[in-house]
Amino acid sequence: MSRIFINYRREGGAYAAALLDELLSRRFGGNQVFRAARSLRPGVDYSDEILAAAMNCAVMLVVVDKGWAEYFESGDCDPSVNDSWVAEEIEVAIKSARIVIPVLLSGAKFPASGRLSGGISRVTRLQYLRFDYRNTRQDVEFMSEWIVSLCPQVHRIRGDYGR
Repeated sequence: MSRIFINYRREGGAYAAALLDELLSRRFGGNQVFRAARSLRPGVDYSDEILAAAMNCAVMLVVVDKGWAEYFESGDCDPSVNDSWVAEEIEVAIKSARIVIPVLLSGAKFPASGRLSGGISRVTRLQYLRFDYRNTRQDVEFMSEWIVSLCPQVHRIRGDYGR
């Protein structure tokens, strides 16, 4: 089971999630990083696989893109839309006592405390990390250090991103 789960909205965070996946996979190995678009095998029940991965990860990285807070604050989160998985994944990780770390992208505003409802409201009280397009490698290095210190079961395979 993957130890690092990347949670993201397709609407705004998909490219950053793919880059995070690439850089973290180089550091920890692709089998240690779960990103639904890459990790789900053909023919599996994606709902079972996604929820199992969220429930059993060591750490969940929640990619907070520019429209993230507004999307959840507006109450427009429709279960028939793929982005509704974002909230469900977060709620499962929190209920499973997993470490949840918001990752704030360039230009994104962190949601104000009390403005989100349901299980994801806790995200507003969690200390976040940054992932800025100007400092991707440095930010992933810093993120990796925190992941290893918070989750000793996550092991590095390389220290240099394959350079």
